[in-house]
This record gives sequence, structure tokens and C-alpha cells, in this order.
Amino acid sequence: MALKWQDFKTGVFVDWCPGCGNFGILAALQMALAELDLEPHRVVLVSGIGCSGKVPHFVKANGVHVLHGRTLPFAQGIKIANPDLEVIAIGGDGDGLGIGIGHLINAGRRNMDITYLIHDNGVYGLTKGQASPTLKLGLKVKAIPKPNINEAINPLAIALAAGYTFVARAYAYDTKHYFVA
Repeated sequence: MALKWQDFKTGVFVDWCPGCGNFGILAALQMALAELDLEPHRVVLVSGIGCSGKVPHFVKANGVHVLHGRTLPFAQGIKIANPDLEVIAIGGDGDGLGIGIGHLINAGRRNMDITYLIHDNGVYGLTKGQASPTLKLGLKVKAIPKPNINEAINPLAIALAAGYTFVARAYAYDTKHYFVA
């Protein structure tokens, strides 16, 4: 029997802010898991801190919530312990590109068979909008008194330089873009 995206939906209330791009990422993830016909018990979602870290609560699969910035080492450990599992790491731009940037680089060097989804909105959304490492130079957000004085990092360039063999970017509100039947 073919799986449907609804087979990966839990009964947990999704408490993100209205209009948040995380809704599109969650829907695309559930559709991809169904299209790949992955049995929920063979999937492990590893998440960090922040709004993106809530994803395992909303996906019917195994889930692990770990320390801030430590999503990738934990996900790699799971994959080493059981290579047959489909391991998906999920983090925000602060989790993966701030405190976890060293792990991002080393995971690329190892190039293990895991997927890493980074929710990149340029701010630390859960803590009300401080600048993340991907906020563009000169942009002003509500939680900083003056426009951002730092150049934004380019996560795609960093991933390619680190050795990842597949790197992509998509728009969270274009859910169908992720899902091609």
C-alpha cells in the first residue's frame, strides 16, 4: 500500500506563527517521505533548538531533540550505529550556521548518507528576531537597535567547499517545487 503524506502527520498541534515558512518545509518533508515510500519506523529526525527543532513533534517517525548546534554529530552517530536508517537532521540558521558551523563543515568532509535541512530565515525566530549569521548586511530587524553590521555567510558556498555532494536551496512557500511526482 502506497503511503500518503498524511501517514507522516501526528496529532500534535503545530504552534508556529501564522505565515511561517516552517509550515511549507514540514509539508514538503512529509510529502517526500511518502513519495520515497519510507516506513516511519525506518526514519529518524534529529533536531536542534529553535522553531525548526519542533519538526520531529509533527512528523510520525522516530525523533530526537538535541543540544543547540549539535544536530549533525548526533545524526552521524545514529547513522554509524544503524546505516539502514534514513537519518534526517533539521536545524535553523542559528543552530546550524552559528553555533553548529564547525559541525556543518566536518559533516561535509565526512559526506555521510544523511540529509540536513536548514531553515534559513536570517533571524533567530524563536527568540524574537535577533540577527542570525545569514542576515544580510545593512538589514534592520526588530531585535537589534541598528542595521546589521556583519556580512551574511553563504551556506551553499560553505557546504560546497566542505565537500557535500548534493546541495540545494528551495523556497518554503513553494511546497510543490519540492515535490515532483
